[in-house]
Amino acid sequence: MRSHHMKHWLGLVTALSSGVALNVPAFAQDASGGSGSAERDLEEVVVTARNRSELLQEVPIPISVVSGATLDRDRTFTVAELSQRAPGLTATTPNARRSGISIRGIGKTSGNDNMEPAVGVIVDDVFLGHVGMTYQDFTDLERVEILRGPQGTLLGKNTSLGAIKYTSRAPSFSPETKLELEGGLSTESYKARGSYSNALVDDLLAFRASGFYDNQEGDIENVANGGHWHERNRYGGRVQFLLQPSSTLSVKLNLDGAFTDENSNTKPFMVDPTTLNDGSVRATTYTTRLARDYFGGYTPIIGSWDKIELDMARPLITDNYGASAVVTWNAGPVELTSITAARWFHFDAKNDQEQTRFAIARSGTLVDTRQISQEFRLAGDINDRIDYQTGIYLFNIDTDTTSRNTYGADAGAFYASDSQYRTLNTVAGRQLLQASLRDVFSVTNQQPVSDSAAVFGQVNWHLTERASLTLGLRQTWEYKTNEVYRRTTLLNGSSLVSTGNATADAIRAAQAGADYGVIEGQRIKDDSIAWLINPSFQLTDDVLVYASASAGEKSGAVAFDNNGGIANVEPEKSLNFEAGVKSQLFENLLTLNVNVYYTRVRDYQNVTSEPDPTSPTGFSSRLGNIPEIRAVGTEFDAAVRVTENFQITAGGAYNEAEYTHWSTATCPRSFPSTVAVCNNTGRQIVGAPRWTGIVGFDYQLPLASGFGAHFFGNHVYRSRHNLEQLLSPYGEQSGYSLTDLGAGITHETDSAKYELSIVAKNAFDTQYTTSVNDFSNSAPVGYDGIGPRRYVGVILRSSF
Repeated sequence: MRSHHMKHWLGLVTALSSGVALNVPAFAQDASGGSGSAERDLEEVVVTARNRSELLQEVPIPISVVSGATLDRDRTFTVAELSQRAPGLTATTPNARRSGISIRGIGKTSGNDNMEPAVGVIVDDVFLGHVGMTYQDFTDLERVEILRGPQGTLLGKNTSLGAIKYTSRAPSFSPETKLELEGGLSTESYKARGSYSNALVDDLLAFRASGFYDNQEGDIENVANGGHWHERNRYGGRVQFLLQPSSTLSVKLNLDGAFTDENSNTKPFMVDPTTLNDGSVRATTYTTRLARDYFGGYTPIIGSWDKIELDMARPLITDNYGASAVVTWNAGPVELTSITAARWFHFDAKNDQEQTRFAIARSGTLVDTRQISQEFRLAGDINDRIDYQTGIYLFNIDTDTTSRNTYGADAGAFYASDSQYRTLNTVAGRQLLQASLRDVFSVTNQQPVSDSAAVFGQVNWHLTERASLTLGLRQTWEYKTNEVYRRTTLLNGSSLVSTGNATADAIRAAQAGADYGVIEGQRIKDDSIAWLINPSFQLTDDVLVYASASAGEKSGAVAFDNNGGIANVEPEKSLNFEAGVKSQLFENLLTLNVNVYYTRVRDYQNVTSEPDPTSPTGFSSRLGNIPEIRAVGTEFDAAVRVTENFQITAGGAYNEAEYTHWSTATCPRSFPSTVAVCNNTGRQIVGAPRWTGIVGFDYQLPLASGFGAHFFGNHVYRSRHNLEQLLSPYGEQSGYSLTDLGAGITHETDSAKYELSIVAKNAFDTQYTTSVNDFSNSAPVGYDGIGPRRYVGVILRSSF
């Protein structure tokens, strides 16, 4: 029976090969690291996608798996880097708060703390409730699983489009030491990672401690002060304790933290259009503002990938830390699991708003988020053919988020309208220009709070030896509140007083906006159901076919418009159909997994810009709902052994993701103001390339006396796609490829293994972005998600 086959392979869960490639099972290897002739077939991979240990090839879900060894080898530590290893996964990470993760082009978020992620990220069984919690280096991992399609019946809150599941390496009762040091050849960098595990009390208590330090000089020169931005300066660690008082009871305690303090929040300005799409001339632009004689003939930097000018920006600070306790008790007929967790997220951005040498404006958001969760699971067998999981999940998250704007002495001359500037462009008037906004400090604060509770269950019914049916159901209850206020003062905290001039006061009022006291949002009290029907059939021992129908819901948000008005967002509802084949062919020398899907999402939540006559730019950005989108496509994962020491892996996706109903979209800013509504129905959705292809290789060359050579690489291609929220023509990202290459020398003894490697990330120095901000009357088009440039590093790694 399949259960007997499962037991035979469970021991592999901690033995994933160092040769595993991007997203499929590794090739079995002998103890020397070479490929034994008796073990030429592909190694089975164990996953926990359904909260239990199962063979990847026997789980009827489209899953890509990347082993910890591959993550280490390819220097894949962030979500953005992970997106180069799995088809269908994309990520935008200009900073923590504006991070966005999508599967099949659906699910990105963008800089709004009321919005919850639709692609759930789960780390060691703990759901991360704020997308900013994913902005960190994930290291010392056993594996990462990327699950495509709704996963809500088991994996829970807001996984209606898919999930990423991280699993850390567990404590060991025998000594285990790993250490690696890295230095940059192309860029100044100093990096280190390490871990140590051992028993504190034999057969009772073990621990594992790991840490990392990542410092890399930025690849964008700040001409204002000679420094470099787009850098990495981060560190963190994890400590785990594993208590096993008996063979049936285990307790794992986790404490972790990841911290950044880096000049990284960059947005190079790329183009400042002089005309609109009807040929009409833009009267006031970013460039024309800076061409005013107040600024002395200054020319801003526009169109450069490697230079920027920042005067008022400060380093970006992001802190992620938390604790969890996982208790597992195998009580014989049932297994009970308790997961108790708390996490904190802190974010502090102080950006140079207009990116010049002048004291014009600094903006940024301060965010503090806390979440606590409790999950109880019960799993067991009803009889020989039916097994189940059931449980309850409790979750609370509250956030304090403050948007801040600080204005300098030159702000009035920049933000004044043309007529206002002409009125005050005199010797005496320039003092009023400066007084209009100098030291003005404006804040808008929101405090969203969410409580949710859920009960869930999933049953696997093995109808025959080869046919199975999985049924799942989850009921969730949500209660959400929020409040907002806006206040404008001087930097010293004193109240604003009139400048004594109506024109100067008007400049201030237009930029700072009107104050208002605390406004209570419209509370949400709602419930939703997620369900799954998932039949599968084992055609042969090596071929599984499956299908599924499922639905999920992402909760709504208590939100406000730009002036504090009520603007709640409706829940997002997804319906998904899948069919696929998982196969191991030619005596397990080839693994080929293929699936097709149809996903429909109604009331798709997205940050949208809407006309707003009270806004200085003429637009305001807020959460909203797009009536309907649809994604239809196919994906595949494959691996093949070419020789005993050479393997090739591949993955790909074709994704037709379109707005099926968005006939009243706000037009991009390239349209004249007289055209306020555009029909985006039928257009490919934001951030969704139609074609994605991934190919990798791994070649191990045994040498004499325990030495060996290692060569590896990974190449990803994404076709053309639009990255601007309203599908502006300036948001087009051309198709591009990214290539990582590496080579190393290894030496292995009976007790230790050493490796000296050289790795090139983005080896051909491709220029690309993952996020675009459209222009306004005070800013050009900005590429705020530019990818890292070529990096070449040398790594010395040891394990013993």
